[in-house]
Amino acid sequence: MIIGAGRVIAAESDLVPGHLVIEGDRVIALGAAIPSEADGVFPDGLIVPGFIDLQVNGGAGVDLLDCRREDLARLSAYLASTGTSGYLATLITAPLERIRAALAVLSGAAAGAAELLGVHLEGPVLNPARRGAHDASWLRAADDQEVRRLLDEALPLIRLVTLAPELAGGDALIEWLTARGVVAALGHSEATYEEAAQAFARGARMATHLFNGMRAFHHREPGMVGAALDDGSCVCGLIADGVHVHPAAVRMAFRLLGPDRIALVSDAGAAAGMPPGKYTAGGRPVEVGPDGVPRLADGTLAGSVLRMDQAVRNLVRWGIPLRDAVLAASRTPARLLGLSDRGGLAPGWRADLAVLGSDGRVRLTLVAGRPVYGQP
Repeated sequence: MIIGAGRVIAAESDLVPGHLVIEGDRVIALGAAIPSEADGVFPDGLIVPGFIDLQVNGGAGVDLLDCRREDLARLSAYLASTGTSGYLATLITAPLERIRAALAVLSGAAAGAAELLGVHLEGPVLNPARRGAHDASWLRAADDQEVRRLLDEALPLIRLVTLAPELAGGDALIEWLTARGVVAALGHSEATYEEAAQAFARGARMATHLFNGMRAFHHREPGMVGAALDDGSCVCGLIADGVHVHPAAVRMAFRLLGPDRIALVSDAGAAAGMPPGKYTAGGRPVEVGPDGVPRLADGTLAGSVLRMDQAVRNLVRWGIPLRDAVLAASRTPARLLGLSDRGGLAPGWRADLAVLGSDGRVRLTLVAGRPVYGQP
């Protein structure tokens, strides 16, 4: 299969115009221009690596904490329509038996359109003071042996865990996760700069949704925001919906970190891809009003309805170079998960890609060389 477009965001440089050749599940060649024998031609289009979303709570009416196996196909198809080729199913704080039930559903999931890459457990080891939309009733301590048992049972399905490092036993939990190849992320935390810096030194590698659910930056106490920006190896998740983070803060983050240390995430909930109305977030009632923002009854933000292709468009509109925006949605999250053959377009890499139209919306998504949304 040969696909050509007006621009290709290849691993090494952009091709304008360009094409790629796919055989089986791999990209076998890339080149300039669009061959006459191409199977799919998008003269005004853009070919990008498939997006990898590290924080998906749901979508298309599906709440991952309460879903059935048959619901996953609908969610997977929706994600593919946004250019997402792989995602982490994100389970927020809930009773442990409910999390176990969700893990059982996810562990038996059939292959879908967008690929389920594993689970992101966001909680229950979070600071009540920064819990956001998480139910305080079900928060747990870092040294809770029931939590440790659940994590142990769910390996290797669990790929990423968000926790508050300042809680008693937080450092030990970070070391435990890191030793087992799980990405430890800091979030929903009141950690000081020193506490967060120590957590990064012990192996934490990510800050979950930078600026949100953490102590605010202050010039005399930079807090977790300062520690995340200051640590040269920390990848910062970023929700680029214009609600969770102001565009000026997004621009400053990119100037400081560049695309290699920012991973765009949707933090999408069940309402993503759906009309305004009433939904759930981890089983809790959420309402999406005319502004398209999911909120609990008390007004607390409860995830988003952001599409990954929209996140990329937003960044470009806010002044971030297109290539940087695309890499933050693909290469950086792939590298964080250790996926060495994804997140880029190069010979020998897996053919996970999306084609964006001139309006930035997805026209085609391929996963392992297979069209899962649109047609070449």
